[in-house]
Amino acid sequence: MKAKAGCGPQSDPEFFDALNELFAQYPEAAAKYAIKCMSIELDGLKIDFGRQVGVSRIEDGRIITEFVDRGTTRGGNCCAWKHDECIQECEPWPEM
Repeated sequence: MKAKAGCGPQSDPEFFDALNELFAQYPEAAAKYAIKCMSIELDGLKIDFGRQVGVSRIEDGRIITEFVDRGTTRGGNCCAWKHDECIQECEPWPEM
């Protein structure tokens, strides 16, 4: 028997139907965004996004994310939001 997905269209079909309608309504904005399941951060790493923020950087062709206490980051562009709160920032990109 196949286990039910914990995240995604199979587990939250109404949410994804509404999201698809919204993305269709704003295609240019939709091209900049993706929906990410946060189970690895919440369930696996037990990140408290009220207290911590992820800071991502590009290193050797990989995206590395570390979680630090809020207020200790050097700023940067927000690249992930949860309920209008920045939960992940990006360090400035290296020259490519």
